[in-house]
Amino acid sequence: MEMLSALLVCGDAGTLSVTQKVLEEYGMSVRVAPSAPAADLLMKRTRFDLAVFDSDVPGAMQLAAPDANHTPKMIFGLVRAFKTDAVVGKRVHFIVQKPFSADILGKSLRAAYGSMLRERRAAFRHPVHITASSCVLLLENGQRNVPNAKILDVSQTGLCLETQETLPQGVVLQISFALPNSKESLQFSGSVMWNQNSGKAGIKFVRVDSAEQIKLNSWLESIGPGDAELVGRGTSGRQSSY
Repeated sequence: MEMLSALLVCGDAGTLSVTQKVLEEYGMSVRVAPSAPAADLLMKRTRFDLAVFDSDVPGAMQLAAPDANHTPKMIFGLVRAFKTDAVVGKRVHFIVQKPFSADILGKSLRAAYGSMLRERRAAFRHPVHITASSCVLLLENGQRNVPNAKILDVSQTGLCLETQETLPQGVVLQISFALPNSKESLQFSGSVMWNQNSGKAGIKFVRVDSAEQIKLNSWLESIGPGDAELVGRGTSGRQSSY
């Protein structure tokens, strides 16, 4: 299982040193970007659990705009007291005023850590080998069966599907399958988020029936991973990945 990962956008050596040290003490894998364009490129290529944007870096806070793509679900803003308007209208969850100490940053990180772990755990991919009992594409002009659909992994939020064709991105499908070593059978609607020529596709659940979600969550919890623990300062830990 992989560490939680953080993207740090900072050009100031002092701030960079303190922030990177604190993140690493909490067992996080840290990538550093000296500019907003470099950070944007990294976010397109890599999934991060946390982004830390220094408002002194030109364009950094624009990466936290509500309509920005690829940004992590948790964002910290490093802001000078007289520049707090830099985060107005931005999707920033914690503001840390510069200059700051390691202890001050650590308090904000502890407050956010549980949320990041829950998000990572909800999206943890459990490898499986399940042949779907049915898989139906819901098209504008009707519906079509997809034969021999196989589920390669499943999480609380979606699954990876392998078929004998390339499923169109954005199409909605309905899939039914039985859980391994269980008497439960589930039915979900999902949207194709990505696809490959090999026939693999990433499916995100949509319009989920609460009873079906409860059954899936219970099964996933019965096979692990267990509840992740908070990683204290001075320790390192490896967390589940999505």
